[in-house]
Amino acid sequence: MHRSLLRRILMSECQSLLDALSTRQHLRPHEPLGEALANVGAQLDVCPDAAAAALRWLDLDPMRSIGRLRRTELMQLARSVHRFWRQAQPAPEPAGNA
Repeated sequence: MHRSLLRRILMSECQSLLDALSTRQHLRPHEPLGEALANVGAQLDVCPDAAAAALRWLDLDPMRSIGRLRRTELMQLARSVHRFWRQAQPAPEPAGNA
């Protein structure tokens, strides 16, 4: 049960990131991708290094307007940012070690 709850929390974080990026895509389609990621990152408290790593990994130009991304590219970007963000966070210590 604990694992399914954790999975739901992680997926809701990823979905929140995708929703925020989608909203920016529709409201500010001419905004550069790097700037949009920085704004969404500040809004959701995402590590800027994770966003930069995702852009490099997907080989996306940060000066490209966010409105030019397809839905699948936006989904890949959100998942990649989320993955790099989770990897950058320190792992929680086990409760049994005291």
